[in-house]
Amino acid sequence: MEYIIHPHVELGEGAEIGSFVIIGEPPRGSGPGDLTTLIGPGAVIRSHTVIYAGNRIGKHFQTGHFVMIREENDIGDDVSVGTGTVVEHHVRICDGVRIHSNAFIPEFCVLRG
Repeated sequence: MEYIIHPHVELGEGAEIGSFVIIGEPPRGSGPGDLTTLIGPGAVIRSHTVIYAGNRIGKHFQTGHFVMIREENDIGDDVSVGTGTVVEHHVRICDGVRIHSNAFIPEFCVLRG
């Protein structure tokens, strides 16, 4: 298998998933499928990206390679997350935000476009 999609992951139409991607990874204390993960239409999720469970992600989301998105974030439409970036838990990223490569976004941040 080229990628892993855990239970209770909803991928929007036209989503492109790269090799070695994991979507819906349960955070510590949760089991597979305990938290629903939503990713809107037109997403491009590049290789080696890990998206934990409980994220709500809008349309036209993009990642570079080797991105990690921790659990329970709210990510708007047209958001781009660059290669090697880590987004911690409980972060709000508003529509149109572009995060460039190798960034670290700590928990409980709000990023506005």
